Amino acid sequence: MYLVSEGTGEMPSAKDFGAEVFFQAGDTWRAWSSASWLSIDPKEGKSGRNGIVMRTVEANHTKTRRVATVTIESGGKQQLLTVWQRNDYALFEPREYVVDAEGGKVNMTFSSNVSKDSLLIRYLPVSWLEWEDDSAKTRVADWNGKVKTLVAKPNPKETERIAYFVLVLTGERRMDYQVLDTAWVRQLGKP
Repeated sequence: MYLVSEGTGEMPSAKDFGAEVFFQAGDTWRAWSSASWLSIDPKEGKSGRNGIVMRTVEANHTKTRRVATVTIESGGKQQLLTVWQRNDYALFEPREYVVDAEGGKVNMTFSSNVSKDSLLIRYLPVSWLEWEDDSAKTRVADWNGKVKTLVAKPNPKETERIAYFVLVLTGERRMDYQVLDTAWVRQLGKP
């Protein structure tokens, strides 16, 4: 048994990314992955020229790159492939921001290894949050990967209210993106 193609040594952090590997097997064969984040299809076959698709089952948005070994076995011989999954991450720290009913400032913070050009912070605009330094009163639903100070207006109601934010990794086209982390601003209700 021998590999016809090298396949890929590194995969992006995204879920559902696939790569093919082709090999020649002299007998029936089977294949498996050492990690739950990487699937193999098909898992077995007959002799001859064959191929498998390695696919990321989950995204890797942790602070470490991870590795899996793919084993292809035929006729008592094994071929091992090492596959790495990158770790594009951006994490809100903390994930929940609590504001009193009287209102106040919110300084969202995060850590990331993604370039600012590829990182957006998105949210659905709400009438009770605005930018501290927004003299033109523009309300945008996303901004490039940097922290801005938000100001929560007083909450006149007894019920609390919540605004959700996501850190997004953009692709080559701005419409292609992956959600890396979520956070929320929770404003308490009037006592």
